[in-house]
Amino acid sequence: MVEAVALPAPWQVRFQAGDNVAVADTLKAGTGGSAGMRPHELLEASLATCMTISARMALADLSIADADVRVRVHLEREEAATRFRYELLLAPELEAHRPAIEERIERSPVRSTLGKPLTFEPA
Repeated sequence: MVEAVALPAPWQVRFQAGDNVAVADTLKAGTGGSAGMRPHELLEASLATCMTISARMALADLSIADADVRVRVHLEREEAATRFRYELLLAPELEAHRPAIEERIERSPVRSTLGKPLTFEPA
């Protein structure tokens, strides 16, 4: 569970999950700032971090540790759909393992969660 609390500065929010605390922020019509990631960037970060962890786990299964793996995610909001575009970046020596890594990130938990129909309900 994550709890978000409005801060005194316009549009700043502190959010916390367990002992982990961060700030989100946005800039709208000249008000607000950049003290933290914007809410949509948090969605991108959630998917990118989960896919990167999944990629590292795939490589660990191949006995490859501390690998240079990156995932970039860009969220595109359209009227009819929301699109997450992602790019898997690997060190050249890891390219031979790309199919196994791609298969693993396609099953990453956050991607699986976002790929299902979503509902929103008050608790």
